[in-house]
Amino acid sequence: MRVCRTVLAWHLLVIGGVLFPLSTPFAQTRIALDSTIPAYLPQERTSGTLSISAAEPITPLVRAWISGMTLRHPHLKITLVTDDPGSGLTALLAHRTEVAAMARRLTAAEIAEFVKEYGYEPSEVPVASDALAIYVHQDNPVTGLALDELDGMFCRERQRGLRYDVDSWGLVGVMDEWFEAPVELYGKRSSSNGSVLFREEVCKDGSFVPKLVDAQGTASMVMDLGANPYGIGFGSIGYRTSSVKPVPIASVKGGRYVEPTVHTAMDGSYPLRRNLYLYIAKPPKSMPIQPSAELVRYVLSRQGQQVALDSGFFPVGTTDNARLRSKWSVPSQTAQVQTPDRRTLE
Repeated sequence: MRVCRTVLAWHLLVIGGVLFPLSTPFAQTRIALDSTIPAYLPQERTSGTLSISAAEPITPLVRAWISGMTLRHPHLKITLVTDDPGSGLTALLAHRTEVAAMARRLTAAEIAEFVKEYGYEPSEVPVASDALAIYVHQDNPVTGLALDELDGMFCRERQRGLRYDVDSWGLVGVMDEWFEAPVELYGKRSSSNGSVLFREEVCKDGSFVPKLVDAQGTASMVMDLGANPYGIGFGSIGYRTSSVKPVPIASVKGGRYVEPTVHTAMDGSYPLRRNLYLYIAKPPKSMPIQPSAELVRYVLSRQGQQVALDSGFFPVGTTDNARLRSKWSVPSQTAQVQTPDRRTLE
C-alpha cells in the first residue's frame, strides 16, 4: 500500500508541473531557490494597461506571472495575447503588445525585423531556463551522447546531418553484448515543455520517429526504463533512481560531455537547455518604463522566480539576476510602495 501511495504522489507532482519531486525512493534532487534573491516590493503603484504575447510552451508560466502582478497591482490591467502563433514575436512586431515572452533567443533575422519596425533593438531579459535529461537503464554502459546521435535516434528527418538511423547501441560505441541491442525510445509526443524543447533543440523543429513510446510523464518513463535495459528517454532533470541514470551530453561528437545537473543547467554548460526571455519594446539608454519595469522586477524577484520553479523551470543565475534587477529599477528617488497585504503575497 505504501508503494501505491508513493507512486500516486509522484504522478501528481508530474501532472502538476512541479520541478522538484517529493522525498521518495524515486526522487534524488530537490531544488531550492537562492535565499539571497530579494522579495518583490513595488517601487511604484502601477496602473494602466500592459499587453504581453507568449510562446505556447510557456503560456501557463506567463499566466502565473500575470496573476502575481495583478494581485499586487489591482489597478493594472494586463492582457495576454494568445492568438500569436509560434514564438509570440508576431504580435510585438505588429505593435499589438509591449512585451513578448519567448521560449528561445531571437535570431539575427528577427532582430533585424524588429529594428526595421521600431528603429532600435528590443530589450532582452532572460527570466528562467529550461533543460532536459536523457535517461537510460542503470546497466547501460553508454558514457555519453552527442546531439546528432540523439537526433539519429529520436527524429524522423535527421536534420543534424547524421547519414544513418541510430537504431542499435553499437552505433554509439557500446560494445560486446550491447553492440546489436536495439535502441528503444521513450518520451512525450504532446506539446509539453519537454517535448517542444527536445524537438526544437535536438530535432531542429523536426518530428519524432513513429516507434517512440509515448510516456505520461518523467515518472512513468523512469519506471519503464528501469524495466528495459535497452531503453532511452528524455524528461525533467532530477529523477535519477537506482534503476536509471542520466547520460552526459555533448553539443558535438567528441566534444565535452556534460552531466545534466541543476548547476550545469543554470550556468549554461549543459547543451540540452535554453533560456526563456522577455523581449520588450524599450528604446536603448532610456529609463525603464512602467509598467514593463515592474513586470521585470516581479518576474526576477523571489516570488517570480519561485513561480518559475513551481512551473517546472530553472531560475536565473544569482549574478545575472542581481544585474538585471538593477538595470530595470526606477531611479532611487522614487519611493518604494508597500502594498497593504504584502505579508500574504510572499
